[in-house]
Amino acid sequence: MVGSGVPDLSVVIAAFDAQDTLDEQLDALAGQDVGFAFEVLVCDNGSRDATADLVRRRQEREPWLRLVDASARRGPSAARNIGAGQARGRFLAFCDADDVVGQGWLAGMHDALQHDEFVTGSWEGDRLNSGNRASVSWTTDPIVTKPFFPWLPGTGAGTMGIRRAVFEEAGGFDESLATGEDVDLSWRVQLAGHRLVHHPEIVLHVRKRDGLRAIFRQAYAYGAGDRLLRHRYADVAAAFTAGAASPGQGRAAPAPQAAGAGTGARTGGLSASVRRVVRTVRNKLSRGRAGLAESVWRVGEQAGYRWGRVDPAAHRVPVPATLPPPV
Repeated sequence: MVGSGVPDLSVVIAAFDAQDTLDEQLDALAGQDVGFAFEVLVCDNGSRDATADLVRRRQEREPWLRLVDASARRGPSAARNIGAGQARGRFLAFCDADDVVGQGWLAGMHDALQHDEFVTGSWEGDRLNSGNRASVSWTTDPIVTKPFFPWLPGTGAGTMGIRRAVFEEAGGFDESLATGEDVDLSWRVQLAGHRLVHHPEIVLHVRKRDGLRAIFRQAYAYGAGDRLLRHRYADVAAAFTAGAASPGQGRAAPAPQAAGAGTGARTGGLSASVRRVVRTVRNKLSRGRAGLAESVWRVGEQAGYRWGRVDPAAHRVPVPATLPPPV
């Protein structure tokens, strides 16, 4: 059941050439039983396939579904920002065009945002990937902690809920980031004083990359994104490190370090790690495909971190006057 009136919850889906997977996601949303008004905005980022036609056909029987032309600026961050700008709900929920929300996802997001300003759920990785030729065996927990920034968690945009006012206060997703834009938003929201809360009952079925080449490309992009995030948050990381001896909310942030300090990529240590993983890949190749996907992921991620380009003049996030308590 869909409540009448102005939507209370707006679901934003960035879509690019998504005709092969979008129907399944929209079917899952259409099958949710809720008693409040919601809308789903499919933000078409310039698709070359029949994504827009698919949405138009469904709109005839699903009045809560909206097609948003998000082609003016490219990239998932831009598509989400454009969609959020046209959304009418006081609560925003983000999911992806190639995943499938679990039963109760809409109600779970709506209920969670009644109590918490910024939320995420849980990921399940078997349902959509049983027929893959090769994919990583793990399902990444939606709560992400980066080794170079362990003080605050991040979460993915595949299952993220946030109050509109908080999203607007943070400035939305950074459209200059090719990857890691969701973790970046997570950190900026928390640095502004809004806690990220995990609601495990909100389940998303995740579609993993299929095939070794696709796995490597995704991992390389994530590694390069991590290197850029490390640069962007170097001053904040230094402030957390300097304040570690006096934990607790409300402590004043130390002055940021000089530009360029602490932002270099791992050099010898990372190269040695890459060599070790390459040896592991060779060993696994000699024994068959079992476990090979994980090794390919590790090689790709570390290679992206090692060789991803970072402009030394790229924007660095300023240290807030008061640091939030580390998690």
